[in-house]
Amino acid sequence: MDKVDPNDPDRTDILLMVHRFELAGVEIDERAVEIAAKYMRWERARRAEQSAAQTAELERQRAMPDTRECWVYFIRIGQLVKIGMTTNLARRFTSLRPNEVLAIQPGGLDDETALHSQFASMRAGGEYFHPGPALQDHIRKLRDELGSPKWTKSIVPDGQNWFDA
Repeated sequence: MDKVDPNDPDRTDILLMVHRFELAGVEIDERAVEIAAKYMRWERARRAEQSAAQTAELERQRAMPDTRECWVYFIRIGQLVKIGMTTNLARRFTSLRPNEVLAIQPGGLDDETALHSQFASMRAGGEYFHPGPALQDHIRKLRDELGSPKWTKSIVPDGQNWFDA
């Protein structure tokens, strides 16, 4: 330990490397400490470069417009309506296992948030809502405008259909 400068910012990493050298049977002398220090400084610089590259890539991705397809969905689970958003309907519905897919519209997080606010008085909890008249009217309008969803995969039938398919 006395061979490594106590003020060296890489001291802990250098000491760990020297310890690994000892475990591997390397004689610890000034040259071994010098090699450990040089390696650990190189490793810190490499990590800093990787971190900078990752940060630059994240910033580049954030600056790009999101071109993924996003969907806002209205599904029935039991007696409640879930209003959610996804980029992958099949995966989302497989995990949720709805009783009925009521409506699907193009849209993203802003649209979902606006709908949650619009129907806040009917909120049962989280993204689940009681099917009040305003929400049912909204779903009917979507179905008139966009058509009824023809989703049959991942449905768990319960003998109820709130809207004729």
